[in-house]
Amino acid sequence: MGQYMLYVWLAVLCIGLVIEVIEAGTLVSIWFSVGAVIPLFMSIWRTNSAIYIASQFVVFGLVTICSLVFIRKIARNALLKNVTEKTNLDSYIDKKFKIVETNNDLAYIKISGVSYAVYDEDDKLEVGDQVVVKKFMGNKAVVEKL
Repeated sequence: MGQYMLYVWLAVLCIGLVIEVIEAGTLVSIWFSVGAVIPLFMSIWRTNSAIYIASQFVVFGLVTICSLVFIRKIARNALLKNVTEKTNLDSYIDKKFKIVETNNDLAYIKISGVSYAVYDEDDKLEVGDQVVVKKFMGNKAVVEKL
């Protein structure tokens, strides 16, 4: 069994890296690859002792857990520092819409059949007014009257 452990750890390393590449930045399986590095080097001696093989699994578990606990936050911040979360509503920014309803000083537009309250600092909006969506704040669209 000991002579095959090199291939086991090499397979764990490669499979973890392949899954990480497929999942692109999710940091799910990279920790198993990191954990397999030290047992991979340990397995070069090809000792058939059951204790030596068990120690490889213990080292694998400890290195995997330690890398997950200590490096995950740092790696995640480094990988995702410039990522801003986009929503489907972001595709409607700078698009024109008509005010379809007013109610108690609130005006509404319809986007894909869903009514959104709109907010405009400068103008009082009336039904039929053309507006351009500038951004979304919560469940309200910030608009500018045309």
